[in-house]
Amino acid sequence: MFLYVCYIHITMKYYFCFLGCIALSLVTAQNDSLIKQFDYKKNTLNHTGMVVLSSWAGATIAGSAIGYGLTKSYEEKQFYIMNGAWGVINLGIALPGLFSKPKASATIYDMQKNQTTTEKLFLANAMLDVAYITGGLYLKQYGYNQSELKKQQQFNGFGNAVIVQGAALLVFDAFMTVLNNRNRKTHLDPFLKNASISFTGNYLKIGYAFH
Repeated sequence: MFLYVCYIHITMKYYFCFLGCIALSLVTAQNDSLIKQFDYKKNTLNHTGMVVLSSWAGATIAGSAIGYGLTKSYEEKQFYIMNGAWGVINLGIALPGLFSKPKASATIYDMQKNQTTTEKLFLANAMLDVAYITGGLYLKQYGYNQSELKKQQQFNGFGNAVIVQGAALLVFDAFMTVLNNRNRKTHLDPFLKNASISFTGNYLKIGYAFH
């Protein structure tokens, strides 16, 4: 009788271990699927952003080159010089992000960390864009205080270009911040809300509330 009870106890033990392995496999498979899906959505969104930024940069360079050749105004020529320089810088920023292969997230923690970093980066850039606009206004004021006419025209042209580029980048970075935030709230936060991880001292419990 004792041997029979032991046999049942051992059998049930392996049975529950087997069920635990199946449950863990299902959670792991769902986690892997979530990571791949969210990485795809995030990478597609940010790749589209780099396409927009590189298109704006290319249009800026081409438009500045044409404008510089057509205008007779010294102030406008200075505007196009500064504007074209910003286009080159923007293109240098956009192209690596456009052609580089995104690194896949290994875990949900990595995925959440990368998403937070992306949102903070675009938000920080938006704040920096405000500083650019302020700098453009300062250049205009500095030019206004110059006694030489050409210096006035030069700094006014530079200031206008910085304001235009700063405003365009502010719109871009603000939209990218909002879109990435919305993507996280729509596709990542609901999953993280239902997932649970706890440590009892001897066991690590990983759970997910299916609806």
